[in-house]
Amino acid sequence: MFHIPITSLKAQFGDIDIYLFDQLLKGHIQKGMKLLDAGCGNGRNVTYLMQAGVKVHGVDTSAAAIERIKQLAKELAPALPARNFIVADLNELPFADAAFDVVICSAVLHFARSEEHFKTMVSELWRVLKPGGMLFCRFSTTIGLEGKLQKVDGRFYQMAHGPVWFLADEEMLVEIERHLGAERLDPLKTTIVEQDRSMTTWVLRKV
Repeated sequence: MFHIPITSLKAQFGDIDIYLFDQLLKGHIQKGMKLLDAGCGNGRNVTYLMQAGVKVHGVDTSAAAIERIKQLAKELAPALPARNFIVADLNELPFADAAFDVVICSAVLHFARSEEHFKTMVSELWRVLKPGGMLFCRFSTTIGLEGKLQKVDGRFYQMAHGPVWFLADEEMLVEIERHLGAERLDPLKTTIVEQDRSMTTWVLRKV
Protein backbone atom coordinates (compact mmCIF):
# COMPACT_ATOMS: atom_id res chain seq x y z
CA MET A 1 0.00 0.00 0.00
CA PHE A 2 1.36 3.41 -0.99
CA HIS A 3 1.55 6.10 1.70
CA ILE A 4 2.04 9.80 1.05
CA PRO A 5 5.07 10.89 3.12
CA ILE A 6 4.32 13.31 5.95
CA THR A 7 7.34 15.33 4.86
CA SER A 8 5.44 16.31 1.69
CA LEU A 9 2.95 18.39 3.69
CA LYS A 10 5.31 21.37 3.94
CA ALA A 11 5.96 21.32 0.21
CA GLN A 12 2.26 21.13 -0.56
CA PHE A 13 0.75 23.55 1.96
CA GLY A 14 3.67 25.85 2.81
CA ASP A 15 3.21 27.89 5.98
CA ILE A 16 -0.55 28.33 5.70
CA ASP A 17 -2.25 29.44 8.92
CA ILE A 18 -3.78 26.38 10.59
CA TYR A 19 -7.08 28.21 11.07
CA LEU A 20 -7.22 29.11 7.39
CA PHE A 21 -6.50 25.47 6.62
CA ASP A 22 -9.57 24.69 8.74
CA GLN A 23 -11.68 26.82 6.39
CA LEU A 24 -10.31 24.80 3.46
CA LEU A 25 -11.39 21.59 5.18
CA LYS A 26 -14.86 23.07 5.69
CA GLY A 27 -15.15 23.80 1.97
CA HIS A 28 -15.31 27.58 2.30
CA ILE A 29 -12.54 28.10 -0.26
CA GLN A 30 -12.91 26.35 -3.61
CA LYS A 31 -11.12 26.13 -6.94
CA GLY A 32 -12.07 29.00 -9.24
CA MET A 33 -12.99 31.38 -6.43
CA LYS A 34 -11.56 34.88 -6.54
CA LEU A 35 -9.62 35.49 -3.32
CA LEU A 36 -7.89 38.56 -1.93
CA ASP A 37 -5.03 38.21 0.56
CA ALA A 38 -5.00 41.66 2.18
CA GLY A 39 -1.57 42.17 3.70
CA CYS A 40 -0.22 39.19 1.80
CA GLY A 41 3.44 39.59 2.75
CA ASN A 42 5.53 36.91 1.02
CA GLY A 43 2.46 34.80 0.29
CA ARG A 44 2.66 32.19 3.01
CA ASN A 45 -1.13 31.78 3.17
CA VAL A 46 -1.64 31.43 -0.58
CA THR A 47 1.16 29.06 -1.65
CA TYR A 48 -1.24 26.10 -1.71
CA LEU A 49 -4.22 28.14 -2.93
CA MET A 50 -2.35 29.28 -6.04
CA GLN A 51 -1.57 25.66 -6.93
CA ALA A 52 -5.14 24.58 -6.17
CA GLY A 53 -6.66 26.80 -8.85
CA VAL A 54 -7.88 29.64 -6.62
CA LYS A 55 -7.78 33.02 -8.40
CA VAL A 56 -5.47 34.67 -5.89
CA HIS A 57 -4.96 38.44 -5.63
CA GLY A 58 -2.73 40.12 -3.07
CA VAL A 59 -2.05 43.57 -1.71
CA ASP A 60 0.62 44.76 0.69
CA THR A 61 2.19 48.08 1.61
CA SER A 62 5.65 46.57 1.01
CA ALA A 63 6.85 46.77 -2.59
CA ALA A 64 9.51 44.15 -1.80
CA ALA A 65 6.85 41.72 -0.53
CA ILE A 66 4.79 42.22 -3.68
CA GLU A 67 7.80 41.47 -5.86
CA ARG A 68 8.42 38.26 -3.91
CA ILE A 69 4.82 37.08 -4.20
CA LYS A 70 4.81 37.87 -7.92
CA GLN A 71 7.84 35.61 -8.29
CA LEU A 72 6.13 32.91 -6.21
CA ALA A 73 3.05 33.09 -8.44
CA LYS A 74 5.21 32.90 -11.55
CA GLU A 75 6.76 29.67 -10.27
CA LEU A 76 3.63 28.02 -8.84
CA ALA A 77 0.78 29.34 -10.97
CA PRO A 78 2.06 30.89 -14.20
CA ALA A 79 -1.49 31.54 -15.40
CA LEU A 80 -2.04 34.07 -12.60
CA PRO A 81 -1.43 37.57 -13.98
CA ALA A 82 1.30 39.58 -12.26
CA ARG A 83 -1.18 42.47 -12.08
CA ASN A 84 -3.10 40.48 -9.42
CA PHE A 85 -0.46 41.56 -6.90
CA ILE A 86 -0.16 45.25 -6.12
CA VAL A 87 1.13 47.69 -3.54
CA ALA A 88 -1.85 49.17 -1.70
CA ASP A 89 -3.05 50.21 1.73
CA LEU A 90 -5.89 48.30 3.35
CA ASN A 91 -7.73 51.49 4.25
CA GLU A 92 -8.21 52.29 0.54
CA LEU A 93 -8.35 49.13 -1.54
CA PRO A 94 -8.20 49.69 -5.31
CA PHE A 95 -10.99 47.24 -6.15
CA ALA A 96 -14.66 47.48 -7.05
CA ASP A 97 -17.38 46.64 -4.57
CA ALA A 98 -18.13 42.91 -4.22
CA ALA A 99 -15.06 41.90 -6.25
CA PHE A 100 -14.04 38.79 -4.25
CA ASP A 101 -15.57 35.52 -3.07
CA VAL A 102 -13.12 35.32 -0.15
CA VAL A 103 -11.03 37.96 1.63
CA ILE A 104 -8.32 36.95 4.08
CA CYS A 105 -6.32 39.25 6.34
CA SER A 106 -3.80 37.61 8.63
CA ALA A 107 -1.60 39.31 11.26
CA VAL A 108 -2.33 42.83 9.99
CA LEU A 109 -5.20 44.50 11.86
CA HIS A 110 -3.31 44.88 15.15
CA PHE A 111 -1.02 47.33 13.33
CA ALA A 112 -3.91 49.81 13.10
CA ARG A 113 -2.95 53.40 13.85
CA SER A 114 -6.22 54.16 15.64
CA GLU A 115 -9.67 52.72 16.27
CA GLU A 116 -10.94 54.63 13.24
CA HIS A 117 -8.14 53.14 11.11
CA PHE A 118 -8.99 49.62 12.33
CA LYS A 119 -12.66 50.08 11.45
CA THR A 120 -11.82 51.63 8.08
CA MET A 121 -9.66 48.65 7.15
CA VAL A 122 -12.38 46.19 8.14
CA SER A 123 -14.97 48.23 6.20
CA GLU A 124 -12.78 48.11 3.10
CA LEU A 125 -12.28 44.35 3.42
CA TRP A 126 -16.04 44.03 3.73
CA ARG A 127 -16.78 46.38 0.81
CA VAL A 128 -14.81 44.32 -1.70
CA LEU A 129 -16.40 41.03 -0.53
CA LYS A 130 -19.32 39.57 -2.47
CA PRO A 131 -22.62 38.80 -0.72
CA GLY A 132 -22.35 35.25 0.58
CA GLY A 133 -18.56 35.55 0.70
CA MET A 134 -16.24 34.82 3.61
CA LEU A 135 -14.03 37.29 5.46
CA PHE A 136 -11.25 35.55 7.39
CA CYS A 137 -9.20 37.68 9.80
CA ARG A 138 -6.58 36.66 12.34
CA PHE A 139 -5.04 39.29 14.59
CA SER A 140 -4.03 40.03 18.15
CA THR A 141 -6.72 41.09 20.65
CA THR A 142 -7.14 41.44 24.40
CA ILE A 143 -9.39 38.36 24.53
CA GLY A 144 -8.19 35.92 27.18
CA LEU A 145 -5.58 38.37 28.51
CA GLU A 146 -7.85 41.02 30.00
CA GLY A 147 -6.06 42.78 32.87
CA LYS A 148 -2.73 41.12 32.03
CA LEU A 149 -1.50 43.48 29.32
CA GLN A 150 0.36 46.77 29.72
CA LYS A 151 -1.92 49.50 28.40
CA VAL A 152 -0.23 52.50 26.78
CA ASP A 153 -3.24 54.58 25.71
CA GLY A 154 -6.79 53.74 24.72
CA ARG A 155 -6.67 50.44 22.87
CA PHE A 156 -2.90 50.49 22.45
CA TYR A 157 -0.81 48.04 24.48
CA GLN A 158 2.89 47.48 25.03
CA MET A 159 3.51 43.90 24.00
CA ALA A 160 5.94 41.78 26.03
CA HIS A 161 8.01 41.08 22.92
CA GLY A 162 8.54 44.79 22.25
CA PRO A 163 6.11 46.59 19.91
CA VAL A 164 3.02 48.63 20.73
CA TRP A 165 -0.09 47.15 19.10
CA PHE A 166 -3.72 48.18 18.71
CA LEU A 167 -5.81 45.47 20.36
CA ALA A 168 -9.54 45.15 19.83
CA ASP A 169 -11.69 43.35 22.40
CA GLU A 170 -14.70 41.09 21.90
CA GLU A 171 -17.17 43.91 22.56
CA MET A 172 -15.63 45.96 19.74
CA LEU A 173 -15.80 43.01 17.33
CA VAL A 174 -19.47 42.38 18.17
CA GLU A 175 -20.21 46.07 17.60
CA ILE A 176 -18.53 45.95 14.17
CA GLU A 177 -20.46 42.80 13.27
CA ARG A 178 -23.74 44.55 14.08
CA HIS A 179 -22.72 47.60 12.05
CA LEU A 180 -21.83 45.45 9.03
CA GLY A 181 -24.86 43.20 9.37
CA ALA A 182 -22.44 40.27 9.33
CA GLU A 183 -23.11 36.65 10.18
CA ARG A 184 -20.43 34.90 12.19
CA LEU A 185 -19.41 31.85 10.20
CA ASP A 186 -17.35 30.34 13.05
CA PRO A 187 -17.16 31.04 16.78
CA LEU A 188 -14.36 33.40 17.79
CA LYS A 189 -11.27 31.28 18.41
CA THR A 190 -8.41 32.74 20.43
CA THR A 191 -5.00 31.21 21.08
CA ILE A 192 -2.94 32.48 24.02
CA VAL A 193 0.76 32.55 23.15
CA GLU A 194 2.75 32.11 26.38
CA GLN A 195 0.79 34.88 28.15
CA ASP A 196 2.51 37.29 25.75
CA ARG A 197 -0.26 37.82 23.23
CA SER A 198 -3.58 36.39 22.13
CA MET A 199 -4.35 35.71 18.48
CA THR A 200 -8.03 35.71 17.56
CA THR A 201 -9.58 34.19 14.45
CA TRP A 202 -12.65 36.11 13.23
CA VAL A 203 -14.61 34.54 10.38
CA LEU A 204 -17.67 36.30 8.95
CA ARG A 205 -20.12 35.75 6.11
CA LYS A 206 -21.54 38.68 4.17
CA VAL A 207 -25.30 38.23 4.20
